[in-house]
Amino acid sequence: MLLDTTNKIRITMELSYFDSIYAWLEVHHLWLGPVIGVAAFLETLVAVGLLLPGVAILFALGALAGNGLLDIVSVYLWAFLGAALGDAVSYQLGYHYHNRVRGWWPFYKHTDWLDKGERFIRRFGVMSIAFGRFVGPVRPVVPVVAGMLNMPPRQFYIANLMSSVPWAVVYMTPGFLAGAAVELDEIKQIPQWGWWLMGAACLLIVMIIWIVKTLREKR
Repeated sequence: MLLDTTNKIRITMELSYFDSIYAWLEVHHLWLGPVIGVAAFLETLVAVGLLLPGVAILFALGALAGNGLLDIVSVYLWAFLGAALGDAVSYQLGYHYHNRVRGWWPFYKHTDWLDKGERFIRRFGVMSIAFGRFVGPVRPVVPVVAGMLNMPPRQFYIANLMSSVPWAVVYMTPGFLAGAAVELDEIKQIPQWGWWLMGAACLLIVMIIWIVKTLREKR
């Protein structure tokens, strides 16, 4: 009983905290872009991304932008920068510390996470950087494992930057459209190429899921 009450109080405090940030951003909307970038960075950062409800936070921020506080191009740009930087930092940690990462929290408690990431990378090579962004079980660990396995920096960064584009579109578009639906005029402001980009990103995700599923079935 006491535990349930404590959990309810904690959840209420967390919701109140996010409500405060949300209200602050509505007034100081010039900070919305950088906050989206920080949220995307933390969502893709090794270990930290495992703890945050990143998808929900990015959806909420996208909805706030869709209310007319930030244009779609800026939303994508900030999300792209945050995601690319988060994976880059994760890669550098693995590249410089190698197997010492296994002794870090939470990996010393969940050693199988890094093992799954290693098997994924050995199977898909450099394409694992792109595939891994959209495959739940290995998504948070692929970049750091790539560094641990000494994946060449040039290969990693090319794959990282290219895959950050569809990641930003896929993760930010649902929230933005949900927010824009409240103000129907905002949907009309999305440029034609923006719709094409959304469609192409969704198609790419379907193809990635199909490729990964097919290759797994052939094992």
